Amino acid sequence: MAVGDDNIPKWAGDAHVALLAGGGGDVWVKVVNLWWDYETKAKFVGPSKGKGTAKRPKEVSGWISRARSGGPVPAIIDVFSFAARWWAWWVEINPTWRARTGSVKTRLVKEGEGDWGSVASSGPNGMLNILICLKWWYDALAGDEGGMEGWKEAVEDVEWALSRIW
Repeated sequence: MAVGDDNIPKWAGDAHVALLAGGGGDVWVKVVNLWWDYETKAKFVGPSKGKGTAKRPKEVSGWISRARSGGPVPAIIDVFSFAARWWAWWVEINPTWRARTGSVKTRLVKEGEGDWGSVASSGPNGMLNILICLKWWYDALAGDEGGMEGWKEAVEDVEWALSRIW
């Protein structure tokens, strides 16, 4: 299915366009394409409620309340705080078998196999929320190369997860 197809829900087509607007590089395009393939296979249907909202960045709630419109992007004043909150949420919703052992659990391992039920979710309340936060993070960096490394690490982790979910 292609964007603009009559069988594509408006939210999905709008999100696809918004996610690809403004750059992000090849790895970002790959992640958006993996998400699109995932949604297509799921027929753009998902749960009525998202998973793991306890640590979800508050900016997502505002976006959801605006029906995920392309309206104003949340003002992310402290991009590094936003990045930390995104990571806390991403770690929370990932399977426990991805947890890094040790005293600090801030990142996830990229090895092993197991159930993806804790993160695998299609529809407007699924992986789209993860990706839109990554888009906001990228936009808030406004080309700041110093912060780009952390964003790329996050995108690569989401790419790794998306490539294994189905």
